[in-house]
Amino acid sequence: MAHRDLREFLEFLDKKDHLLRIKTEVNWDEELGTIAEQAIMNGEKALLFENIKDHTNTKGRRVAMGHWVTSRRTALALGLEENTSNLEMLNIWRERVKSPIKPIAVSTGPCKDVILKGDDVNLFEFPAPKLHRKDGGRYFLTCHADITTDPDTGWLNLGIYRGMILSKNTIGRLLVPTQHWGIHSRKYHAMGRPMPIACALGLDPVIQMVACTPFPVGVNEFDMAGALRGEPVEVVKCETSDLYVPAHAEIVLEGEISMDPNTFQKEGPFGEYPGHYTTLWSEPRPVMKVNCITYRSDPIFTSSTVGLASVDPHGSEVVVSLGTAAEVWNQLEAYGVQGITGVWGDPGVSGWTNICVSIKKLYYGHAKQVAAALWGAGLSMGVGKFLVVVDSDVDVTNLRLINAAIANRVQGQKDVVVFPGTFGGPLDPGNSPEIKHMTGGIGNWDRVLIDATWPFEWEAREEWGGLRHPPECRAEPDMVEKVLKRWREYGFTTRS
Repeated sequence: MAHRDLREFLEFLDKKDHLLRIKTEVNWDEELGTIAEQAIMNGEKALLFENIKDHTNTKGRRVAMGHWVTSRRTALALGLEENTSNLEMLNIWRERVKSPIKPIAVSTGPCKDVILKGDDVNLFEFPAPKLHRKDGGRYFLTCHADITTDPDTGWLNLGIYRGMILSKNTIGRLLVPTQHWGIHSRKYHAMGRPMPIACALGLDPVIQMVACTPFPVGVNEFDMAGALRGEPVEVVKCETSDLYVPAHAEIVLEGEISMDPNTFQKEGPFGEYPGHYTTLWSEPRPVMKVNCITYRSDPIFTSSTVGLASVDPHGSEVVVSLGTAAEVWNQLEAYGVQGITGVWGDPGVSGWTNICVSIKKLYYGHAKQVAAALWGAGLSMGVGKFLVVVDSDVDVTNLRLINAAIANRVQGQKDVVVFPGTFGGPLDPGNSPEIKHMTGGIGNWDRVLIDATWPFEWEAREEWGGLRHPPECRAEPDMVEKVLKRWREYGFTTRS
């Protein structure tokens, strides 16, 4: 089932007619990012740029983008049929992660084809793009996996946290203290040591998916990648630290990060996932010193365009919704919430800011219990600013049906609940700079529950045909089947 590496997956996409190889020269400065943005917004294929200005004779010459931003390509990455529905994928994901598969350490791998250390390290040898005009510089780290460990327990975390090139061997990092690598970094800082870190680019997309999924504290995410792949991830030890990285990665950066504010340098601005800049100036942030780069022969650099492209329906990064929804569902069940039939995060706004949960309503106050459980969970720092709870007859992956439930089943004063003054997503443009300063860079949310379920206290009524709510007005299943059998006979060229 598993794709061995990024190259194998791109070849697979090519065979499925999901890949466009761009051989025309493209400038890394804005042009590459603009092409990717427009391609995503128009629902185009995944992209492999093969001719990048200033990078025809450098160590890195190619860039892959958009290879995991649609439902179809996400399904293919998981070894499923490309027409697998989002809800089917969600249930398959939840089932697979129940059986973690530990990684296998190997003596070497393709990521060690070339090894550069010390003065030989030069980040500008790779085609890191400047994605947007207002960005502070070239972003090396937007589509990768940051690998860190807890110095006390050995717990390994994979994450995706942005990084801008500052010099040939330094990268400015956005590090939020409540994120998992933030937990690790605080421990290293308390010990008076910089935090070892490795950044792997060009991965089997399943490993990439795991890196942006909010698994609980203490979960080794290589184990989760193995579970989703159906076979273990092969890992290899770094050259300059005890960290392990995917052996088939295209590029690996090895380095360290100090949390001493005296070492911080200015990073940003950057057009982030909400589609806005939170500031238009740089701010002091932790610096990653790169001590070593290892890479495959003729490596493929990976980048991800974010911002307004990500809020377009075609650019929905479904994998973020998939992983977040799976973990939210697991957390709610762990807290004893009954009757959950579906969970989804709107991929048009990141996949975690707006969450929808469907329930088989079992008791009065059921929707409020869902809200209390979600907002009290450890993963909720950036999850669930708006929570919509619907009945089990509503497909939580269909925004039109969710909006219909809000329009038809909600009474504002009774069904909309505001829970003010909680921590929230630090990149939310609704947070003023003063708020972020006050909260230590975490952010502030007034969370909102919209209970779009039918009232529990309603009784069955004769005018509703014995139901406890107004009946739906839809074609009967037998008639739908009959019509679809004759669909082309009516003159339609595609099946409904």
